[in-house]
Amino acid sequence: MSLLETVLAGLTFRTSTPAFEAGEEFTAYVTGTDGTDALVRIGDSVLRLEGGNESLVDRRVRLRVESFDTQAHEGRAELRSVVDAD
Repeated sequence: MSLLETVLAGLTFRTSTPAFEAGEEFTAYVTGTDGTDALVRIGDSVLRLEGGNESLVDRRVRLRVESFDTQAHEGRAELRSVVDAD
């Protein structure tokens, strides 16, 4: 491995439209609602939390991705728990 390869190892570029895999679990902030579901926006990608309500807005939640459309940059996720306390 050259010196340049060593320096650049692990270096990646971030995208404004991250993609997710079904079953992936992580924490994120709920950024809003669409009147029916709570929305988590990560960059320009949107995950809908089925059954989420306005009380979750601005709260940090643990979620599990159920499905994600990489062309539309939208998906559905299951709310696992609310991470932060009031």
